[in-house]
This record gives sequence, structure tokens and C-alpha cells, in this order.
Amino acid sequence: MLQGPLPISLTTQVQIDSPGAYILSRDGKAAHYVGRSDSDIGSRVTQSAREGRYTHFWYSYASSPREAYQKECEYFHKYGPTDNAIHPAAPRGTNWRCPIQGCRWS
Repeated sequence: MLQGPLPISLTTQVQIDSPGAYILSRDGKAAHYVGRSDSDIGSRVTQSAREGRYTHFWYSYASSPREAYQKECEYFHKYGPTDNAIHPAAPRGTNWRCPIQGCRWS
């Protein structure tokens, strides 16, 4: 379940070192970027906050890197973020495919 939107200054809200997926926004309404962390979503969102491009974020913990990848794909297809130039990549060394039916990466 996505938590947010939260002001990006509240990245401390993400307190568990866990895999997960996130959405970044420049206005708190639209999804502009979708990403994930395979190990520590909190530090990944904090890193994005330092870039200063986004004002809000949503996040969702995952039980594994695979689930984080699946959530990232789901959010990518559902929200169509404008700042993602390409489809999310599976982690190196895996042969995971996008779980969205009909996606050319499935």
C-alpha cells in the first residue's frame, strides 16, 4: 500500500531499511518519477530529496527485491511518470520480467 503524498522534507518518515518502490512528484499530485530500492528505500528516497527536483513522494515497502521490482513496474504502468525515460530494469543477474500482462518486458 502506498503511503503519501508526503513532503519530500519528511523522508525520515521512511524508517525501515527495506526494499520498496516509490513515486516522486514536483507538485504532490502527479507522478513524475517511479523508482525502487532493492535494499533500503529510505536512503534512496533521501538521495532523491537531496537533488531538489521533487517536492513530494509516496512509498511502499516490499518483502523482497523481486516484490520491489514488481511494484515499480506496476506504478510505472499505472501512473505513466513523465521523468522515467525507459521501463524499469530488473536487477542485474536476474531474469525477472515485468508482471504487467501485455508489457513487452514481460
